Amino acid sequence: MPAPTFILAHDLGTSGNKATLFDAQGALVGSVFVPYATAYPHPNWAEQDPEAWWHAVCTASRDLLAKSDVAPDAIAAVGFSGMMMGCLPVDADGTPLRSCIIWADQRAQEEAASVAERCGADEVYLRCGHRTSPAYCAPKILWVRNHQPDIYARAAKFLVPKDFIVHRLTGEFVTDYSD
Repeated sequence: MPAPTFILAHDLGTSGNKATLFDAQGALVGSVFVPYATAYPHPNWAEQDPEAWWHAVCTASRDLLAKSDVAPDAIAAVGFSGMMMGCLPVDADGTPLRSCIIWADQRAQEEAASVAERCGADEVYLRCGHRTSPAYCAPKILWVRNHQPDIYARAAKFLVPKDFIVHRLTGEFVTDYSD
């Protein structure tokens, strides 16, 4: 059997998962997009179901390999990128405790203001390179703590979307420096 040579890349975006397949020379072999929904349960809220991401990744992978006539054992590597600033509380096993609060959600206005006041807006900017915003993970984690204390107490970790998928695939909790 020949050595695996294809690279499967997933981009877990806001509106769906795009799976792209490359050969050993980096040439595009094929690409598939599988959408998923965003729920807006209240004004300024935006949430997604992590199981919908998983379904999209699995469906896109199967469809792309079938469309490209590439066997699963020909895949040498799988990589992930994805939307940033999601906030998904999970238990110690990686099971989601609620839907993911995504980057577009603005419910944590008070928590973001509290971070800016408590830490100093200029200090936050100097340390992080960003202004405080309810879009970022820290205010969302504080929102969960303040408004859903039972979930906060059970949360072992808070994951961004792609890290949930990587954990589901590998059993490992990992991330990259940019998240």
